[in-house]
Amino acid sequence: MNWRHLAAELKARSSAGWKIFAAAAAPLVARYGLLIVIAVSSPLLAFFSRQAAIETQRPMFFSDRPDFAAVGAVSLPSETRDDRMPVPATVKGVYVSADTVGEKRRFSEIIKMIGQTEINTLVIDLKNHRSEIAFAAERSDLRPYVAPQTPLGRLPELTVRLHKEGIYLIGRLPVFQDQTFSSMHPEYAVKKVGGGTWRDYRGQAWLDPASRAVWKHTVAIAEEAAASGFDEIQFDYIRFPSDGDMNAIRYDIYDNKTPKYEVMRGFFRYLDHELRLKRDIRISVDLFGLVMWQHQSDMNIGQRLDVALPSFDFISPMVYPSHYPPGFDGYANPALYPYEVIYKNLVRGQEVPKKLLAEAAKNPGTEAPRLATIRPWIQDFDMGAVYDAAKVRAQIKASMDGGASGWLLWNAANVYTESALEKGD
Repeated sequence: MNWRHLAAELKARSSAGWKIFAAAAAPLVARYGLLIVIAVSSPLLAFFSRQAAIETQRPMFFSDRPDFAAVGAVSLPSETRDDRMPVPATVKGVYVSADTVGEKRRFSEIIKMIGQTEINTLVIDLKNHRSEIAFAAERSDLRPYVAPQTPLGRLPELTVRLHKEGIYLIGRLPVFQDQTFSSMHPEYAVKKVGGGTWRDYRGQAWLDPASRAVWKHTVAIAEEAAASGFDEIQFDYIRFPSDGDMNAIRYDIYDNKTPKYEVMRGFFRYLDHELRLKRDIRISVDLFGLVMWQHQSDMNIGQRLDVALPSFDFISPMVYPSHYPPGFDGYANPALYPYEVIYKNLVRGQEVPKKLLAEAAKNPGTEAPRLATIRPWIQDFDMGAVYDAAKVRAQIKASMDGGASGWLLWNAANVYTESALEKGD
């Protein structure tokens, strides 16, 4: 047992994801009764709880209203970038926090590991744990939100150095869970009934997902990171809040009527238009793993696979086996079956793009939609079982057998099982 590893994982977790389920289950309770709903759906409740918990360890999808107006399609990008690294044939990545990048010794060890193994990609935080921008931003509109200490330093210097090592760079950008922008602009924060800023069970503030000001701020950070050498921007916490007292929540911008997945669809299309179509920036998104298994519900947070697929290059569902409930698909402890859980989720998820393409094919003359490929987050941390090299490797095999375009390893402490990785060239 790696105790330092385990301590870092446990410190970062909470178990409040049941709030997602509670909001979605209320109409069923009224119709069928509480006991029946609990009996039928307890495995799903457990899944929500575990799936939401993974977010707490991270250092960390229109409406007729103008705020939600869809952005029209653009046929060609107005700017084309040729200074990026090409996407690896198979993305094989690990996550590192901004703080780790700032620690010379630790980061050097990770770079050394990359040089000795099959890893070809780094996912690097663009914000710190206080949601402050973790690099020395050059744009004047971003400087007020920059951390006093910037572990990433000047991004062009960092990206040039890492590109020389042959590393594909993904900038991870948390969006709606944000402490800094919400404190400086409380008018865009999710409010509490009775006044003040609403906070989740961990004391974290959230931004209103319908706020155009928040959308523009997010794009500004992504633009600078991409212009400074990042090959791809990955969006996280790209959803409505869930793990808190939902009865006490109040939205000043979101109208509480538009389906949440439609609000997210508008935001996804905005990112697509501003970044992919106008500036040729590759973009990806992290989603709850459950989007691969159930395809019609947005879990009361706005996430649906069919809504996200047309707007991104890559989608990374967090299909950590430890976050599926006892009894999931017949497994008493899903964490003990890393290959089966991930493979089945990826195969089931393939139903969604197939359906979208089939629907498009029914309209002659309509161009087939460009859909994202799946590139899952998989776990390299102990939860539900000890995740040794064999279990990590089983997830990698399941990802590739399940048709993924690559895989990303998550460990909040950035401590990885090198013995699970193939040797580099």
